Amino acid sequence: MTSSIPFRPFNRPTPDISVAQNDDGSWIVKSNIALGEYMANIGAYFRRAATDYPDRPYLVQCRPGGDWPELTYKQLQEEADQISSYLLANGYGPKKSVMILSGNSFSHAILKVAALQVGVPITACSPSYSLLGTDFSRLQYAVELTEPGLIFAEDGDAFADALNALDLSDIELVTVTGALYGGKRFSDMLGTTDRQAVKEAYNTVNGDSLAMILFTSGSTGMPKAVPNTQAMLCSAQKTLELISEPSDPVNDPTRVLDWLPWHHTYGGTVNFFAIARTCGTLYIDDGKPVPALFGRTIENLKIVSPSRFSTVPAAYSFLADQLEEDEELGHAFFKNLKICQYGGAALSQEMFERMQHLAIKYTGMRIPFGTGWGATETTGTGTAVHWNSERVGLIGLPTPGITVKILPVGEKLEIRIKGPNVHAGYYKRPDLTAQYFDEEGYYCIGDAVKWVDPDNPASGMIFDGRVAEDFKLSNGTWVSTGSLRLSLVDALDPLARDVVIAGHDREEIGIMILLTEVRHKQYVEQADALSADGGRIIAPSLIEAVQEKLSRYNQANPSPSRRVGRALIMAQPLSVDKNEITDKQYINQGAVLSNRADLVACLFNDSVGRDIINMNKNNEMKGTSNVSNEQADIA
Repeated sequence: MTSSIPFRPFNRPTPDISVAQNDDGSWIVKSNIALGEYMANIGAYFRRAATDYPDRPYLVQCRPGGDWPELTYKQLQEEADQISSYLLANGYGPKKSVMILSGNSFSHAILKVAALQVGVPITACSPSYSLLGTDFSRLQYAVELTEPGLIFAEDGDAFADALNALDLSDIELVTVTGALYGGKRFSDMLGTTDRQAVKEAYNTVNGDSLAMILFTSGSTGMPKAVPNTQAMLCSAQKTLELISEPSDPVNDPTRVLDWLPWHHTYGGTVNFFAIARTCGTLYIDDGKPVPALFGRTIENLKIVSPSRFSTVPAAYSFLADQLEEDEELGHAFFKNLKICQYGGAALSQEMFERMQHLAIKYTGMRIPFGTGWGATETTGTGTAVHWNSERVGLIGLPTPGITVKILPVGEKLEIRIKGPNVHAGYYKRPDLTAQYFDEEGYYCIGDAVKWVDPDNPASGMIFDGRVAEDFKLSNGTWVSTGSLRLSLVDALDPLARDVVIAGHDREEIGIMILLTEVRHKQYVEQADALSADGGRIIAPSLIEAVQEKLSRYNQANPSPSRRVGRALIMAQPLSVDKNEITDKQYINQGAVLSNRADLVACLFNDSVGRDIINMNKNNEMKGTSNVSNEQADIA
């Protein structure tokens, strides 16, 4: 343990909340820090930065070879004003929107700022709608629902199949490279700035103006379209500002290396606008938290030396492996680092301690960690851990301006949310709006929480899974999927990146284990380590290592609601196209169980084979004489 070592100083406000309990057993929790006034037009942050720091890069594109293009605040604002002029001259406005199909880029950012500042709504679609699969049903649904006047795709060739599947007869198509398909180049929209028209349109934008439409992951049916108003975007930035260390753009500007996609709320609303709010620089990472691409992130970190690092928990395993071997990386990574953040899944306590040992090695202090809770419908904000904590798994407390209601639902505590950052209803779907809001106007996200200390609410809340993901065993015992999943990820560290939990109406809990990327690659490359259909990993040494960890876990968790009776190790990767995992690496438990019903059946079938780990009897694995050594290496 490292708890005797102080954290690196990071000046954030301590929790200050009020808690009231209602007669029905629910709690109302809110911050005592007043939100105060906030911007009416999110474009104000970019204009201020262009005035105060015109030559500072807003964006830097990382790429191999060290030739990293920069987009300064001055260049961004000048080109955004030119694009705004084009949009206004061609009839774009609140009723005629722009859709963006491609990923993060300079052109994407310029078009986004240009539209938002003059009241032209932006619809950001996941590139997976266009680049994965063959029916393009999600893309067609998005186009039919939002009726854009313009569709932007960075590369016309890469998006050719998707574009050919659309009816573009009344839609203007814009690309940067590749085929035109009857459209025009992005550069064609650059030219003369009509300053008077831009100024007048800018001044008409207010908090009620529709700014963006973002789509949810679509775990059930088609993705839901979430309208983001200017007030939602601006209030979200204000609440983040109030719980953050005051920025120092003169002497210590923010430096962030980030891969998160801008069609998602955290990358495209929280990070995209926070960089401009702090007049910092966002380095667009050409790496991602997967084995094949994380090497680029490592190389980029050596150059960037970020002041804040945020990623999914799985990436910290890759990062720690490299930090323990590469001192150049260690010095570069911790040089300016003030805080690490994670989201999308659980960070294990062991990984937290591992990163703290590394922080102490390179700085003599521990590094603050932060996380929070929010959704597309809440503009990525809601609750946050904005104080130093010795443990992971918290989601914190409501940030300024936000009120949450916590109420008993069965054996769970459901959390609901209200605030200026929360949407008022789904786009063109009043039926869904009625379904997801209660009679007091709280948005019912469907998540559950637990108090860290029920006698001291100021100590924060813990994410406790989805209310609907919990299930009963055949004996009537409730299984709390969220908390169980966190405990099992911890217990199976460093083998598992996550687990999928099964057992509805069964006699015991079964789990399907998703290995870390390093372990997965190690075994799927061995033909004799897979089941005949490739669905399960049957390597004896790995199964024995998992069995040993589960045995230790079961000894500490003997109750039926926590004890694992059966397990298998999944070989096939999760599918974004089948809604099993989002671009941010969040796992949709229900979709995995539905799509892989055959594996669930195998899990509870005693006759399948020894690759099904049955914790109710000894699994005598047939292996070579060095199995025990292999197991030691694995564990």
